[in-house]
This record gives sequence, C-alpha cells and structure tokens, in this order.
Amino acid sequence: MRVRTRAWLLLVGCAGGVLWAGGPAQATGRPASASPAPGPGRTAAAPGVGSASVPPAHTGPTPPADLAFHGHAVIDGDRMEVRLTPRDHGPAAVAEASVRVRWSVGPAGAVTVSPGCARSGERTVVCGTGALVAGQAGEEIRLGVRLRVPAPEVTLEVETAWNGGVTDPDRSNDRLRVLVLPTGDEYSF
Repeated sequence: MRVRTRAWLLLVGCAGGVLWAGGPAQATGRPASASPAPGPGRTAAAPGVGSASVPPAHTGPTPPADLAFHGHAVIDGDRMEVRLTPRDHGPAAVAEASVRVRWSVGPAGAVTVSPGCARSGERTVVCGTGALVAGQAGEEIRLGVRLRVPAPEVTLEVETAWNGGVTDPDRSNDRLRVLVLPTGDEYSF
C-alpha cells in the first residue's frame, strides 16, 4: 500500500526572510526523520525541521505605540520638583513601560517619589508608567529632590527605560533634555 501526503513548512526568520521546505512526502521505507538531499530548486531543511516538527508560534510583528512624556520642572532654592505624565499616542496599547529621570546635579539624601519609582543610581530614578491606553495620558508621576549644592542650572533628562515590548515609531518625544534654572518658574516639557 502506498501512502501519499503533502507536507509544507513555512519558516519566517527575524529579518523577514522566508524559507519553504517540504513537498510531496511518500512512504519510502526511510525513517521519518530522513529527508532527501537537496536538488535543483529545493532547499535543505534545518536539523529537526520536517513534516513531524511543529514550528514555533508566530506572534506577528511587534505592535507600534508612540510613547511620549510631558511635564513640568521647577527649582525653588535647593528643592526641585518634577511632575511627569506618560502618554501613549497609539495605535496599540502598552501593558507597562518605564521612564528614566536623571539630574545633572546629585540630590542630597532621599528623593521623594511616586509609588512604582525607585532610585537606580545616585542621580537617576526609574518609574513604572502602569498600563497606557492608546490615545490617552497615564497617571502623573511626581518626583521631589533636594539638590546637593545650589546650582545655577540643572539639566533634567527624561527617557523611556523600557517600552513594554512595542515598537515606537517616533523616539523624539520620549527622550528629552530640559534645562531648568533656579528662578522658581515652572519649565514645561
């Protein structure tokens, strides 16, 4: 008795390349794992790839979501306050992301932070954004710091630390450098 089946396997690589392997499969007396040698117009399958193999699950391309951070910073004497609001301009939602805030002048002692924030260095704090719905702003993040020395200016750097596994098509609005002067005026970014 002769059994004839058709088995095709599609492999998609990270770079978007496609490899077709397979074709008519017949009961030939060879072990199921043996495959014929590649010939003209045929591609050799990688070891372990064949009609009995199950390809890895393909989740599709990474969804795009444009993360942005906007806020205010003010220096009053030796105290600096930062209020920061994450926003997802979409089109995909983001389950969780994180933002890194860095001061050019080191803080003296503790930094007052919102829940979900932690110091990751002498002059750096990382904060989770929580879930971000496409087209909406997230919860405001508040940071307060007493500066080690009175400074004529402080550069505040704000950037995405982790984007939640999405592709951000516009990185220009989630990496900011803000110059803040000790005038008591609020600087928006």
